[in-house]
Amino acid sequence: MPNWSFYGRTEPLAELRRIVEAGRWFFCRIEGRRRIGKTTLLGHLARSSDDLSSRLIYMQTPDSDERDVAATFRRSLSEADHEAVRNLAGKVVDFSTMAAAISQLCRAGMVVVLDEFQYFTRAALSPFNSFLQAEVDKLRSAGLDRGGLFVLGSLHSEMSALLEDKAAPLYGRITAQLKLDHWDFQDLMNVFRSQEVRTPTQWLTLWTFFEGVPKFYHDAFEQHLFEVPEAEFARELLTRMFLRGSSPLSEEADTWFLRELRGRSVSILHYLAEHPGCNHAELVSALNDAHDRTPLGTHITRLVNGYGMVDKLQPVFSDSKSRNARYYITDNFLNAWLAVAKPAREAVRLKPVEKALTPALRRLEALEGFAFEKLIRCLHAEISRKGKGDFELSELRLGYWNRPRDSANSIEIDLVALDEPNKRIRFGSCKRTASSHDGGSLAKFERHVEAFLLPRENRQLQGWQREKVLFSPEFGETERKALTQRGYICKDLYDYSKLV
Repeated sequence: MPNWSFYGRTEPLAELRRIVEAGRWFFCRIEGRRRIGKTTLLGHLARSSDDLSSRLIYMQTPDSDERDVAATFRRSLSEADHEAVRNLAGKVVDFSTMAAAISQLCRAGMVVVLDEFQYFTRAALSPFNSFLQAEVDKLRSAGLDRGGLFVLGSLHSEMSALLEDKAAPLYGRITAQLKLDHWDFQDLMNVFRSQEVRTPTQWLTLWTFFEGVPKFYHDAFEQHLFEVPEAEFARELLTRMFLRGSSPLSEEADTWFLRELRGRSVSILHYLAEHPGCNHAELVSALNDAHDRTPLGTHITRLVNGYGMVDKLQPVFSDSKSRNARYYITDNFLNAWLAVAKPAREAVRLKPVEKALTPALRRLEALEGFAFEKLIRCLHAEISRKGKGDFELSELRLGYWNRPRDSANSIEIDLVALDEPNKRIRFGSCKRTASSHDGGSLAKFERHVEAFLLPRENRQLQGWQREKVLFSPEFGETERKALTQRGYICKDLYDYSKLV
């Protein structure tokens, strides 16, 4: 079996190295969803430098109280390599002495890492921010040429409340920040090639569950999932990663995603998992409760803007107030957990695994259709950004739909991509299997493209060069030839793998 390696992250790693080696004290915020690899990235940076490794002090903040946080930091100091650092441990008894110790460490050229920093929004822990602010203000003006403080957090709203709210003690204090996002497709292809995961159906199944979250792929590696043949891959992914008693992700979503949420917010997520792409009216019709004092829209807004768990997507050319907005669960893993893995895990408590897997695999097929459409949109953005593809995007909101009074006049196009400088427009149809691009599907695609160009606001596009592109994970040679002869461009994941 191939070994696991450190994949991707070239640009973030270079940026962190620049911050650490800049010759001045720093206060850096690193933000990203859970399991995205924030701590791993810092660990890799430290391992690449013996000097930094010896100067790093790490603490994972517990979600508890002042005494426990101080004790945790004291324990981190007591386990340090330097005697001077270990000698500081006994002085840390509360938030005041903890902040003072961080200041002393920074002045000695050490680098302090506070992980799960968002917990300092809790009422029991928030006083620490004022103590830390007083020390940071002194450090910023001390003219230090070494040392620094990293704060790592996963909830954007809470990290922003700590560091961006003008009323917060630490507002305006950070000197650098880094947002760590998913692995992109190029990074994933490096993983797939090194682990000998060869088929687009496997790539899509993995992306549907794990998107670009490094920790989940490493968990899959440790479960020997990458050695499973294509025919059994989806079944074994569910079994090994979710359904066994020792499965590494069996409680992941409930533990890390949903523990902050209660009541209506959870109901909204469950509904979106079953009805991806529904609109506001459909959500209200299904979930509105006259006895709930908080309007449903408030819960939806919190999930969209506060937690970043739901995407509110507008069709191309529409504004933010359009009533055509559709809602989707943002995170692939959370969506797959609610729609596929959680129902299967609940079923295996009473049924044999095989009986639980049968409906789960059916649900997975439907989910992969939505995931593939999202993947194609992400690929267009990535390839255009890197200047590697054959289509330069000028419009990033990819897709079009309307909401007519008469359903017979509805228009639904999976992808509408604009290359305005070159007056090119690309219409795309995404199908999970190439055989689904049949005569009926193509005729419907053609009707919707023509209907899209008829309204007055879109008529200026009629003179543009049109591309009609069909997307599937994999096209056979015969299928590709037949569709190409009918005037369509065919693109599959093999094609994109060659571009990255």
